[in-house]
Amino acid sequence: MKALWEKLETWEKTATKREKFLIVFVSILVPLFLFYKFYYVQNKEKINVLKEEVRKLDLEIQKYENMAKRTAILEAQMRQRQEFLERVKEILPAEKEIPDILRQISDLAKENNLEIITFEPDKEIPQDYYNIIPLKMEFQGRFNNVINFLNSIENLPRLIALNHIKFQVKNNQLNAVATFHTYKYTGVPSEKKEEKKETKKEEKEKEV
Repeated sequence: MKALWEKLETWEKTATKREKFLIVFVSILVPLFLFYKFYYVQNKEKINVLKEEVRKLDLEIQKYENMAKRTAILEAQMRQRQEFLERVKEILPAEKEIPDILRQISDLAKENNLEIITFEPDKEIPQDYYNIIPLKMEFQGRFNNVINFLNSIENLPRLIALNHIKFQVKNNQLNAVATFHTYKYTGVPSEKKEEKKETKKEEKEKEV
């Protein structure tokens, strides 16, 4: 050990400044190079991989957050639609109620001292989730009785709307030809109704 130390002292005295500089430079550079190659670069790669994984995870989280928001929106829309349909059911008569509605209208006409000349339902008009049922009616009586009759129809629990009315005087009485619209709830979109019509048409053609 002593001999090694003596050699170092001798080298320090005899070595040129350039040689000393090279030794110091190499003693610093080599550790730095080893640190960079075996630690910094590898860790840098790991960090980059980790950053990419974090980025992918963020995108995945964002995707599921968007899906959750969309699901919440769709659920809210479905609730609103269901609430709307429930309200519609309350004011639109079902098919089995149509005869009762016809009787109610006839009774109201009689209660208001009106003479019913003709009263019959026309062909149904399909719509989304309901059908329009035109009710054609001709009646006559005093003017105030006609007005009271029309007001009474508006106050019925089920929706019945006056679509068209024409007045004329006959035999000293006010004659009215009216078309009312009542609405039958079906719960079927109009597209499906059209599909059913086409299917029935095709079946009839096959039978022929």
